[in-house]
Amino acid sequence: MNAFEPFPPQPTAAEEPAVVHHPEPPSVARKNPLLAAFFAAFPGLGHIYNGLYLRGLVFFLIIVSLMGIASRGHGLAGFAIAFFWLFNALDAYRQASLINYGYAMDLGLTDLPRYPMASQAGVIAGILLVLIGLFALADQYLTINLEWLFDLWPVGLILAGGWLIFGAIRDRKRARAGEAGPAGI
Repeated sequence: MNAFEPFPPQPTAAEEPAVVHHPEPPSVARKNPLLAAFFAAFPGLGHIYNGLYLRGLVFFLIIVSLMGIASRGHGLAGFAIAFFWLFNALDAYRQASLINYGYAMDLGLTDLPRYPMASQAGVIAGILLVLIGLFALADQYLTINLEWLFDLWPVGLILAGGWLIFGAIRDRKRARAGEAGPAGI
């Protein structure tokens, strides 16, 4: 290199580094959260609009199963229907917003695992469907009076509260462990 040259020599076309192009993640059309919540007036349809077909099917099955139980004269099932129907609309709205921000885990648009995580209530929804199905089956084919099951609803509250407390304590311990760094260092 000559000391009087103001800039180093530019590489020729043969010397230029190769440019690596990474494929773009699949783009998803923007979703209207209000439209998703409106479609959720029919259970699960708001999630189907969002492209979350399995989630929509689960909400549909839960609400229809609860309607079947309520039609047999179980009054407390009406509160469960109202809760899940409202939650269905709120979740469709929330999922549409998350899709618009690029957090659509159920659609496989992130590097996170594609299996349902506990925070997505995949396991809880599965357990709920199994329990509703077992209750409906037993109520239909057995002559045993199952009204006593509705007297145990406070146990469900206790279990849900215990699960929330356990999760909060676990998350705090994980956060403290993450702040302190790896053990032994």
